[in-house]
Amino acid sequence: MVVWNLFFSSILLPLIVTALLWLWPRRPMSGWIAALVLAAGITGFSVLAAPWGWFGIPSRFLLAALFVAALIASIRKPLPLPEDLRQASMVGVMVRVLIGFLFGGVALGVLRAHSVPPGAIDLHFPLKDGAYLIGHGGSHPAANHHAAHPAQRYALDIMKLNAAGTRARGIYPADVTRYAIFGAEVLSPCNGTVVSALDGLPDNRPGVMDQKNLAGNHVVVRCGDVNVFLAHLRRGSVAVRPTQGVVAGQRLGMVGNSGNTSEPHLHIHAERAGAGVPARFDGRWLVRNAIVRREGALMALMWHARC
Repeated sequence: MVVWNLFFSSILLPLIVTALLWLWPRRPMSGWIAALVLAAGITGFSVLAAPWGWFGIPSRFLLAALFVAALIASIRKPLPLPEDLRQASMVGVMVRVLIGFLFGGVALGVLRAHSVPPGAIDLHFPLKDGAYLIGHGGSHPAANHHAAHPAQRYALDIMKLNAAGTRARGIYPADVTRYAIFGAEVLSPCNGTVVSALDGLPDNRPGVMDQKNLAGNHVVVRCGDVNVFLAHLRRGSVAVRPTQGVVAGQRLGMVGNSGNTSEPHLHIHAERAGAGVPARFDGRWLVRNAIVRREGALMALMWHARC
């Protein structure tokens, strides 16, 4: 059911409204404007907010291109005649406009998430050798479900992309090794001291979450006056101990699927006195669906757009 809901909202629904815009006559004008608002709102929501690691990054750009093509085709249709201007059902027009604004509001929220809050610190990206997708991140709840938690307000959930531009081989495989990020090396984002480190918790089957040990296997590094949490690490991979000094780029462990997580990914956030601290990574403020390419990334030849 979850997969169907994601597919419907991310791909099928925007394709339907894009086709509606493409075919909708510009008579009456009110009906055409309503169709445009509906298509723009839903397509904007899908392109900006949908979890494209599930269906492939190329699908995201294809959907945007189809909307632009539909808009151009629609604009080229004949203009309405004066006697056609009031023939549209106002109820239908209002419903389409309202739905368009609801979806569009979420899309605008994702755009607002690109605003860097004051006081952001600078950290190094904690992964290497690959192309990585930000699942949750940014300064607005529309792009980051962590925003509701004060300490994790600016947290990131990071996945890795395979050669097909998806996060896993399959839509939602039960085998953790089919996820591109599983086993990836986790590096220290700064020079600092290990505050705490936990290992030994099992890696869960995707979809099975450990709600008693939320962070799972994890490492906390004191970076200046903030604590940086790196969570959901692989059992047996944690390579540091409390009070140990570390340098930026030093291996801390490996990405796993321990703790309260639905699938393998790396969770990272910074906090100070229990309050979330915004962080740039290698100079970038990372938001939902952003792509980070590290050295050795074969994906760099496939996507040149900085998201």
